[in-house]
Amino acid sequence: MNLELDDDLRLLGESLSGWLAQHLPFERRREMRDATSQAGLWNEMNAALGLAGAGLPESWGGFGRGCEAHMVVAEALGAALAPTPYVESAVLSGTLLESLQGQDELGAQLAAGRIVITAWEEPQSRGDATSIGTAARADGNGWKISGLKRAVRWAGEADALLVSARTADGPSIFRVALDAPGMDLRAYRLIDDHPASDITFSDSPATLLASGADAADALSRAIDAATAATCAEGTGLMRTLLDDTIAYTRERKQFGQPLASFQVLQHRMVDMRIAVEESSAAALLAALRADDPAAVSAAKTTVGEAVRKIGQEAVQLHGAMGLTEELRVGHYFRRTTAIENQFGDADRHLARYRALKTA
Repeated sequence: MNLELDDDLRLLGESLSGWLAQHLPFERRREMRDATSQAGLWNEMNAALGLAGAGLPESWGGFGRGCEAHMVVAEALGAALAPTPYVESAVLSGTLLESLQGQDELGAQLAAGRIVITAWEEPQSRGDATSIGTAARADGNGWKISGLKRAVRWAGEADALLVSARTADGPSIFRVALDAPGMDLRAYRLIDDHPASDITFSDSPATLLASGADAADALSRAIDAATAATCAEGTGLMRTLLDDTIAYTRERKQFGQPLASFQVLQHRMVDMRIAVEESSAAALLAALRADDPAAVSAAKTTVGEAVRKIGQEAVQLHGAMGLTEELRVGHYFRRTTAIENQFGDADRHLARYRALKTA
């Protein structure tokens, strides 16, 4: 197995990292939290780089590089703490639409930078896409959906909405208009400052895209691809946290010596480095084997434990400064806390990995 990135993927990562370094200084990210819309940065990135199409099929106008491109993009976004709907839109919804077939029109909009959000998680799901309480019933020539979708990231900025619901044929995927009757969207901010919404459907009209085994398989495949990309994002976050921590301990002095000169702190930072490299390897394997649920769950277990460890260590080694608004370490820590639980926590994925390996 070739574990080296080719020239195209290297250039993609370098171009994105360079653009973010120039256009997303830490001060701008803090200002963005107070903006009415959170999609401004996303629109800029697509206009400059065509980022949304990095991993999408060429037939949609994308670059056609799949999960490997998703990994490169997500890691660079994580390193810069860039608030974008890349994972939720380009990866999750993109993989779902590609799996469903016959969705080229919406896929082309997605590759052009339109935000397509998949609402699948519910209060009881805890990362399990098959736990669906939202129900749909046939109504004449159409369908009506009723239920609750919880913490749907970027739903308030969406151009199109895909919704999972249960029908007589099993799990199904629907498209719901953003102004559909009976749909109530309650927007708020998550701990990592990303926008999210709880969406309630009350006999909201919907268009059926797929049902039964095809829909269930497509949704599971899409969530695994998004989970793998989130692992790569977590790796980028952890690298920045480690670099900032090393730099801080070299500058901060105690008893007349830099903190980095104390052996006990050196050991802690070495452990952080090991956790980052383990996570990087796991995230790479998940990207290369995104169609293998066991590889994805192994990566999410590894990354989920590592982001907690490195986030907490970074805050502690920065002392009281670690949670201030002035330093970016506290902002990164909040995002690592969110990633720890996004798409299922380490305990859930460890249990899934064991079940898959013993089946």
